[in-house]
Amino acid sequence: MVGGEDNWMAVYISPEVMEERILMVIRKYNVLYMEQLLKFFDGEEKAAGKAVSRLLKNRQIYRNPYTGLLASNEFAYSLKDEGTIQSLWVLIDMMHKREVDGHYMAVKEDFPVRILFFCGQDIYDIIYIGIRDLKLVNGMFAKSRRSEENNIIVLEDKALISQIEVPGIIGFCVVKEGGEVEYYRKRT
Repeated sequence: MVGGEDNWMAVYISPEVMEERILMVIRKYNVLYMEQLLKFFDGEEKAAGKAVSRLLKNRQIYRNPYTGLLASNEFAYSLKDEGTIQSLWVLIDMMHKREVDGHYMAVKEDFPVRILFFCGQDIYDIIYIGIRDLKLVNGMFAKSRRSEENNIIVLEDKALISQIEVPGIIGFCVVKEGGEVEYYRKRT
């Protein structure tokens, strides 16, 4: 290449390594859409898609025939949680906006936090609040003693914003059809 052009070279990733990487993501988040899974492999979507096909063929992962959602097995699929699936779209959006050093699914004791991720020294919680969860979540955080919180609130309906009483909110969002994330701030 000439002058200021970037030199690049494609890096070969063996099918076995790609399959293992796919399995790691599926096992980490239990249930997700194929579109979500592929977003973890920017620039490697074709190889990731082939790996998913091989894993499905070998019955190492499960795809629900009605929803198309991927899971490590049928039992994992039975535990699917819409709040976690919506929160995963937010994580993916954040990964495309900033350097995310690590991420993982919260344990059930961390409810209503669905996903945690960190960038440098900052830790962020992605919290999903559905219409039926509002009172419970507000009550839980009224007794919270955690400080230095960075909470991103994923809402089932943006009309809930004015009713949320959670400390440390850095923003609200709603996930639209297809995984598009719209962000909002509460007016004070």
